[in-house]
Amino acid sequence: MKKILTLMREFITGAVLVSAYDEHYGFFTSQNLTFPNVIFLDSGGYEARVEHDLSESYGQDYKPKNWKVYDHRCVIKNWKSNIPTILVSYDSPAKHSRIELQVRSALKLKDDFPQFPHELLIKPEHKRELLEIGDILPKVLKDLGGFAAVGFTEYELDEKIIGRMLKIAQARKILDEAGIDIPIHIFGSLDTFSTALYFLSGAEIFDGLTWLRFGFFNGQTIYKHNYGAMKNVNGLLRKAEDLSHSMWKDNYYYLEALREQMRNFITRGGDYMAFLYINKDLEDAMHQLEGRI
Repeated sequence: MKKILTLMREFITGAVLVSAYDEHYGFFTSQNLTFPNVIFLDSGGYEARVEHDLSESYGQDYKPKNWKVYDHRCVIKNWKSNIPTILVSYDSPAKHSRIELQVRSALKLKDDFPQFPHELLIKPEHKRELLEIGDILPKVLKDLGGFAAVGFTEYELDEKIIGRMLKIAQARKILDEAGIDIPIHIFGSLDTFSTALYFLSGAEIFDGLTWLRFGFFNGQTIYKHNYGAMKNVNGLLRKAEDLSHSMWKDNYYYLEALREQMRNFITRGGDYMAFLYINKDLEDAMHQLEGRI
């Protein structure tokens, strides 16, 4: 992680998401995080679980360390960065809780640390359960107005991409009708295609590890070694570590360009040609979503 931050500090000028868990265990220090223009301080639940991200090509043996709400709060109390920082509500790795308790805990964190903007991360009430947006969001609408964003993890929305798109659209519709103008954050989604699908469905903030694990090339998310060979004939001769370094930089600029394409889609009144390489596939997918809505 330190290697990634050292290399990418020369290129990243926008937002970053880092974990309170990683700060607590010394994988980075907030004092050295000086290059972004905004920081999302994630709650650490992902790192504290024995789970695998959807972008992992294979699982690795991983033994998480202890991670309690007290540890999370200690990181916030000792946070040293002068960069504007958004706090994501605590996500316990050990147990699930009712939505009302999740909101109550997030509001308490918000009251105790009013100097930060806060994001409410909504998790399922039971293990291996999918979020039922239509049931959950109406229960918490009265409290959402005070948050900077509301978040869901990609894999907890639905098992199918179209199901995730539908629930994002449903969430956006519920929020809009209630006059709650806050962005939807999808955790774990950052690639060449699904990110655009979720944006078109109504989400506006995205993060994930895919850009560090795979290559982004002409609308495709591809295996690192294939990316090196397709990008440049010399990629056939390069070591994996060297490929990673150049891939991270290229992927970051790819994501910057994708964000501009999203903005152009809006300013052009919904013209799918704003998206390079994937415009026809996006339009087809949105027709399927509209039919379900």
